[in-house]
Amino acid sequence: MFIRSETFEMGARIPARCAYGRIGPGGTIDSDNLNPALAWGEAPEGTKSFVLFCIDDDVPTVFDGRDAGGHLPAMQLRRRFVHWVQANIPVSVTSVAEGELANDKKLAAGFGCTGINDYSRGGVPAPGAVGTGYDGPCPPFFDARWHFYRFVVVALDVERLALPEPFRMSDVEVAIEGHVLDTAEIVGRYTLNPALAG
Repeated sequence: MFIRSETFEMGARIPARCAYGRIGPGGTIDSDNLNPALAWGEAPEGTKSFVLFCIDDDVPTVFDGRDAGGHLPAMQLRRRFVHWVQANIPVSVTSVAEGELANDKKLAAGFGCTGINDYSRGGVPAPGAVGTGYDGPCPPFFDARWHFYRFVVVALDVERLALPEPFRMSDVEVAIEGHVLDTAEIVGRYTLNPALAG
């Protein structure tokens, strides 16, 4: 099984247009927040649906531990941040165009069910609002570490997962247990630290 993107290559920088924040005059400013183009295929026989998600495993756990240069140390302990979770994607769907599920199109028909991401800060945002669907990178501008974003597609042997409404990544992780046939991922990187971005 594979997943690829016309928006960025494996390990390459994610374009600012696909981020929630970008470097602007005087600091971080809002960006276009477009989901990247993704395409996947060669799913195993018996695949009946897909789950798609994006995770950043490089989010700082402590924001006040800056070094003498004002940066969060790159070696600080990190945690997971969910940027996107889309479940019950029909087996006939094997791609999403850049921006096709972004902003006011997060609830577009035909792409399964849209989950809550970690921009929700633990709340329950309105369907289609920030905190649901895809919301792109916006790492701290003072982080001394590049953030790496894992876009993962999961092939399942069931047409629909039994999920609460609304649902989060943790709900999907429980529901897919015993149903995963294969996975594939592509990783992009992003930073808002001008010293790293060059």
